Amino acid sequence: MIARLLCFLLLCVTTLASADEDLVTRARALIDQGQAAAAYELLKPLEPQRAGEAEFDYTFGLAALDSGHTMDAMFALERVVDLHPEHGPARAELARTYLALGETDDARQEFDKVQQMDDLPPEARQTIERYMSNIDLFHDRTRTRYRPWFEVGLGYDTNVNGATSDKSVIVPAISLTQPATLSGTANSPLWNIGAGLRFTTPLDVARGRSLIGRIGLNHRLTVDEADFKTLAGNGQLGIHLRRDKHQFSLTGEADVAKIDGNSIFNGNRESAGVTTQYQYALDDNDQFSSFAQFQIVRYPEQRVRDVNRVTLGAGWGHAFSETRGTPIVFGSLFGGFEDPQRLRGGHFGRNFYGGRLGASVKLAEKHTVLGSFTYQQSDYHDPV
Repeated sequence: MIARLLCFLLLCVTTLASADEDLVTRARALIDQGQAAAAYELLKPLEPQRAGEAEFDYTFGLAALDSGHTMDAMFALERVVDLHPEHGPARAELARTYLALGETDDARQEFDKVQQMDDLPPEARQTIERYMSNIDLFHDRTRTRYRPWFEVGLGYDTNVNGATSDKSVIVPAISLTQPATLSGTANSPLWNIGAGLRFTTPLDVARGRSLIGRIGLNHRLTVDEADFKTLAGNGQLGIHLRRDKHQFSLTGEADVAKIDGNSIFNGNRESAGVTTQYQYALDDNDQFSSFAQFQIVRYPEQRVRDVNRVTLGAGWGHAFSETRGTPIVFGSLFGGFEDPQRLRGGHFGRNFYGGRLGASVKLAEKHTVLGSFTYQQSDYHDPV
């Protein structure tokens, strides 16, 4: 009799456990069908008995999150990651839960941990990168952010000295008939090293207005032509406006440079100006941009070279968001003119135009590799 009773009790326990498993399976099917609320109602009564089981907590947390019960979702998913830190799907859903609760820093931290997992599928990685980009945009609009940066570049300049393409010109002060021979263009590999700090601080979150700025130092080292190495410092301050897919900025900027690479505090090229830029996001992957810039360029040691510069341009960028590293290809066209400001400096006036093609790929969250090709043609107003 006792043996029969024990068998009956064991059968009841097994039947109940099997029924609970069937409920979890049914709940998962309901979630897949977009019926998260029904799945939540199905699993909620089981929480006191099943809490602490990874499969139940994950399914219940997902149902709770998708049906708007974010606190239940947070507690369930936190139980999963506490006991199973390597559970990538649960950690990703926990990050989404924090995001729904407005805990953007915690959400970003969890997304970052998921990104570091080796077995993360490429499509999941791209989805997480989009979430993190949106978090960064939210932080830019709602809090002051400082972003230090450092860059190293390697390139080749086919006209490092900015020479004319003519090999000889007539110089009246020397001869009315005999041309003077010019050395022509100088070519050199170059290193470009830069560092600085960017910042954004919100002015009016509701209207998408913020204050933006940056300071930077740049050293352009021409390997074969040491006389043309450049050390430059620059600063920028302005207003940024974001409205849905539209962005607009207006900035003032200043730059001082020493062409021979010595101290920039006695710069032999100084400039100041205003830049306005407009950007429009056609979708998540494509962006159009345009800009206009006015600059006053002065040479304290050679006043005859003083000019005012106007530049206009437009560009396009496309991101391959479904590819690891989110490669971006971009191109732009630009043109403008420099108006000489000294009577004897007419030959320094010019019209110029050109284009740029490039691509970048993200190696890690804070590391990006970029390559580009730039072509510029200048047509000077008067011969030397």
